[in-house]
Amino acid sequence: MKRWAPERKAATRRANLRKRLDKKAPLFADQLFADELARRPDYFDAAAIAEADAAKDRDADA
Repeated sequence: MKRWAPERKAATRRANLRKRLDKKAPLFADQLFADELARRPDYFDAAAIAEADAAKDRDADA
């Protein structure tokens, strides 16, 4: 199975969040988007995703 690049995964996560917020709360989407990025920065950060993927690989190899 081919793994997504961390940059692509982070961009997709941000885009999906934006779509969900625009659909559910269009008037507050910008503020909610910023709040969610601040609340879970590692989930939306490519470097943190790369570290998590590397940790998964190390655990799988052990």
